[in-house]
Amino acid sequence: MKKVLAFLSTLIATPPVFADSALLCIDCSGPNKARAFATSKANRLICDQDFGPQKTCSSRNKIVTLVDRDSGKAYRYNVYHEPDAPWNVHADRIALNDNMEEGFAVLTKFYRDLGSAITSSSSNISHLNGSINNVNNTSSTYVQAKTTNCPTQTALSTITDASAMQNVEDVARLEIAANLSSKNNDTNLHPLKKNNTYSLNFMGIGLSIIDKASSRNPSFVVTFDGFGAATSLQDYLLFTVDVLGYDANNIPITDFNLSDSSRVAGFTLSRLRGENGPVPIDNECVETKLEEAVNMGLLTVKTSSVGGSGGAGGGEGSGGKGSGGKGSGASFPVSGGMGCQIVDFFQSGVHIYTFKICS
Repeated sequence: MKKVLAFLSTLIATPPVFADSALLCIDCSGPNKARAFATSKANRLICDQDFGPQKTCSSRNKIVTLVDRDSGKAYRYNVYHEPDAPWNVHADRIALNDNMEEGFAVLTKFYRDLGSAITSSSSNISHLNGSINNVNNTSSTYVQAKTTNCPTQTALSTITDASAMQNVEDVARLEIAANLSSKNNDTNLHPLKKNNTYSLNFMGIGLSIIDKASSRNPSFVVTFDGFGAATSLQDYLLFTVDVLGYDANNIPITDFNLSDSSRVAGFTLSRLRGENGPVPIDNECVETKLEEAVNMGLLTVKTSSVGGSGGAGGGEGSGGKGSGGKGSGASFPVSGGMGCQIVDFFQSGVHIYTFKICS
């Protein structure tokens, strides 16, 4: 066990504990702009309760390190307020050593190249399928729908199948790695990304860049041509991507997080999860796909009656409590009389979707 743990520790790098952090600046292309950015980060001026000429104010000085997004040029300033009114803000530049300047430039290039690699790897599911054929595919991913007019490769069929999701992430990882290596020659230094922080151990110095300027992380997007209804809008799965380490082949070890902004079966994931109440099923193809997922054990269901006699009580599946898995006797849609039912879907015990079905 100790040998396995030691091997895994070589794959997933740990950011240095003592890191010099810099703020990413969108436009700090020269010292004047860099100084203006630094002064905007000054600590808050705190004044006493007196008014008039006897009023006193002060603030603690602050060391601000920043890096220009486009050039990778790094700056460091000591930022402080003057001790007397009107307490203007000053920023005195502090020299950085050559290794830190070079390291921040390398890390900033990784920031730009990784963002470009993630977005440029986005694709339609039909394109990814060609690559998925080289990965262990599962028959459950593309089971023929009972309604022959329904598409078989949809966002819904993907997120209801853990194997299908894994295939998409595996292919995305390889696509991102290929695009990144074509742009960046420094991945052998193993730069990392976690949320909006990018880190690197360069020449024994732990460096990190924090991106507080961008409104969102670069996203990997998989689009789908339809979900079974006539519409000009595409479904899509939107992932944020982190780089946690590198394997023995220097391929980034990535972590994909599915955004609630993804569009599945014509709704955002947040709506499917009941953010604004249950979503009605008015599409036969969506209903068919959910039925297949339940009968194959990919999803379990829990139903309750609403405004009528229809429903199967509060148990999971159609026969009371049960796993809802394949062979358990559970099925979907749930049979019942006239009325409406709230159907909650679970995957690995986690609630993921809520629908309303009316007979």
